[in-house]
Amino acid sequence: MAEVKEVQVPYIAPCVNRMSWFVYVIKLERGIDRDRVIKFLRESGIECKPYFTPIHLQPFYRKMFGYKEGDFPVTEDVTERTIALPFFNNLKEEQIDYVVEKVKEGIETSR
Repeated sequence: MAEVKEVQVPYIAPCVNRMSWFVYVIKLERGIDRDRVIKFLRESGIECKPYFTPIHLQPFYRKMFGYKEGDFPVTEDVTERTIALPFFNNLKEEQIDYVVEKVKEGIETSR
């Protein structure tokens, strides 16, 4: 996935020699319709979803503190460009290759 120029993969610091992943999230370049990419991936048999809604837009924070869309534009921008991809213990190399290829195709169809 790191070779797909329109995708930013999670950063792993050089000093890190052990990771405990619970989800694999990519961030798309601006100008790519994330929802169209997700729709394309799902139609291709790849279960994926938008990553978390920003915490300030969760119902509790909206109600308790009056937060609204636009209050944290950087957070909202990042959220609108992230996708949680399939990630599990026995993910095979060919499955990874398929996901990467479909992400590329999904990006091309969503511009």
